[in-house]
Amino acid sequence: MNALPAQSPDAAAHSRIEKSARKRLERFVTLYARALVSDDPEIVHDLRVASRRLQQLLRLLPEDKAGDRKIFKMLRRARRAFGPCRNLDAVIQLIEARREATTAVAMRHAWEAARVWLVDKRARELERARAELSRRDLLGFIERARARIAAIEWEPEKIAAIHQRATETLAEWQRAFEAAKASPRGESLHAFRIAGKRLRYQTESLSELGDASIKKLAHGLKMLQDDLGRWRDRALLRRYVAEFIGRADFLAEEPGMGRALLLEMERDKQQDQAALDEIIAKAEKLAARWTELGETPEEPAQEP
Repeated sequence: MNALPAQSPDAAAHSRIEKSARKRLERFVTLYARALVSDDPEIVHDLRVASRRLQQLLRLLPEDKAGDRKIFKMLRRARRAFGPCRNLDAVIQLIEARREATTAVAMRHAWEAARVWLVDKRARELERARAELSRRDLLGFIERARARIAAIEWEPEKIAAIHQRATETLAEWQRAFEAAKASPRGESLHAFRIAGKRLRYQTESLSELGDASIKKLAHGLKMLQDDLGRWRDRALLRRYVAEFIGRADFLAEEPGMGRALLLEMERDKQQDQAALDEIIAKAEKLAARWTELGETPEEPAQEP
C-alpha cells in the first residue's frame, strides 16, 4: 500500500491543528445559520464544503468513537439535507449558461421552460432542507464539537498516527479509482468522487500542519475533483431534463420542445465520454505522483 511521507514531529503542530479545527467549526456553524434564512446558492454549497472540511480534519485525530459519532452524524445530516438543493443549483446554472449561449429561439424557449420548472423544484427542496435543519440541536452540536477539539491529546508521536489515517484514506481513493477505471459508470464514478473529497480535505489539513511536500498534489487533486464535479453536473442535467420531459402530457403538448431537448442531451452525452476519458487519464497521472511521493529512497549499502 502506498503511504504518505512521514512528517517530523513539530512542537507547533498541536496549536495549528487546534486553531484550524476551531476555524472550521466556526465557519460551519455560521453557514448553518445563514442557510436557514438565505436563498443564496453559494451558501448551500459552502455549507456542504464546510461540513466535509471539519469532518475530515476530525477524522485525522485520535479517535473518540462516542463523541465523533454524534458530531459526524450532524455534519452528514446537513450535507444530505441540502444535497438536492446543491444539485438543482448546479443544473440551473448550466441551463442558464446554455440558454444564453444559443441563438435559436426555440432552444432558448425550451431551456427557459426547464429553468422555471427547476427553480420551483428548488424552492420546495430548500423549504424541506430548512425544516430538517431547524429540528436539529445546533447548540448541543457546538458544545460537543468544542469539547472534542479541546480534549485533543497531543504528543509528537501522534503526528505519525495522523499520517497513517491519511494513508488509509489514500488507499481508499486508489481502490475507488481502480474500480472507476474498470467500470466507468455513474455509481463507481460517484464513489470515486466521494473518496477524492475525503482525501483532498485530509491532505489540505496535513498541509496546514506544515507538510509542504503534499501541497501541490492536494492542488492537483482539487483540479481533478473539479473536473469530476463538472462531469457529474452534466449527468444531473440529463437526469433532470428527462424528468422534465417525462411529466404527464408534456410530449403530447410540447413535442417540438421535447425533441429539441432530447437532441441536445444526446450530443451532451457523446461529448461527456471524451471528457471522461480525459479525467481517467488525469487521475492516472495523479495516482502515479502519489506513489512517487510515498516512496522512500533506499539506504546506501554499508561497507563491510
